[in-house]
Amino acid sequence: MKKLLLLFTIAHFLTSCNGHETKKMDNKIEKIATAKKDTIKINEIHLNSGLDKTLIPFGLNKDDNNNSAYNLNLDYEEFSFSPQQNFKFNDLNIGKIKSLIIYYLKEDNSAFTYELELEDNSNCELLIGEFNKNFGKHLFYQKNENTKEHPIFLDENGEQETRHIIEELIKWDDSQHDVSYFVSYKKNLTTNENKLTTIAISNAHKKYAEWIDFRSLSMVFPK
Repeated sequence: MKKLLLLFTIAHFLTSCNGHETKKMDNKIEKIATAKKDTIKINEIHLNSGLDKTLIPFGLNKDDNNNSAYNLNLDYEEFSFSPQQNFKFNDLNIGKIKSLIIYYLKEDNSAFTYELELEDNSNCELLIGEFNKNFGKHLFYQKNENTKEHPIFLDENGEQETRHIIEELIKWDDSQHDVSYFVSYKKNLTTNENKLTTIAISNAHKKYAEWIDFRSLSMVFPK
């Protein structure tokens, strides 16, 4: 009888403990689980940290990748946001984007850069204004102008470009987050088209120098 009572007491104790552990685990899961956000605030993308940690503020994880391709022979992977989401920088509603991609290393999942592309978007110059507000005076600025009379660009056929195109090249340093921003903005005044490309790279990441070389940024944005 005493043995039965002892076994009943132990079983009851274990059941109670398991119940408490289950509740604790449920609470932890509830805290970790976050709803996907409709709006992605690009200025909240934190580089030089794990991709999972980078995506948490947006309620996303690796499974939400809009890019299903896998880089077999490279040491990095790409996480692509869906262009169907809403995007902001600070409080500026950017509108439609062409792409927003975070690049991260396979070995430790650390995000080292993100690249944003806008095409035929009326908010390009407003976004440049937001960069100015956030980062202050640019480290590099160059303006190039192509006309029929003074061509400096080549067209897609490798011939002298005849359209009126203005290109701005701008570099900022975000000292607060140790990130360099490289911006190329082209405005075609003949066809009323534009394109803005932003490459943000973590200065502290070991991939920095290699990515600068890979994107030929030192040639376009000389020191």
